[in-house]
Amino acid sequence: MSFVNFSDLPDAARVWIFGAEKPLDSSQVQKLRENMGLFLEQWTAHKRELNPSWELRHNQFIVVGLDESMLAASGCSIDSMVRNLKNFESAIGANIVGTSLKVFYRDKNESIQCVGRAEFKQLVENGTVNEATVVFNNMIQTVADLRQNRWEIPMQESWHLQAFAVLV
Repeated sequence: MSFVNFSDLPDAARVWIFGAEKPLDSSQVQKLRENMGLFLEQWTAHKRELNPSWELRHNQFIVVGLDESMLAASGCSIDSMVRNLKNFESAIGANIVGTSLKVFYRDKNESIQCVGRAEFKQLVENGTVNEATVVFNNMIQTVADLRQNRWEIPMQESWHLQAFAVLV
């Protein structure tokens, strides 16, 4: 089974987003392409082939998409994807899976930053980031969310607003 083009996934396809702490360099990107290709070609749920795809955004975010109209991902298949990425990150010296408790945002120069939640809260409190700061909502669920610009959004439109108690 080969994976499909990401652009061919239906809007209802499920997505998982993994952000690397720093942008991947060209060598890491090449290794990632090889790794994801090999993994997705054999990715299964209950010993049945899945219909996945993936793309890399901003050289920093791995977006895995899965058309679940024929077969949904199982807990074990999701675990195998995370395990594959954990093994991959240690092979290239990048932190990818461990960033699930991190916050990604664009600073005033439009550069992508990755910080812990406590540090992000401090940035909110001291005014470095505010309601207009663009954040990455890596919790989105579908390809439609990506296509309808619900991923890279102003903090005022994201769960970040409540989570970090920003006063509007």
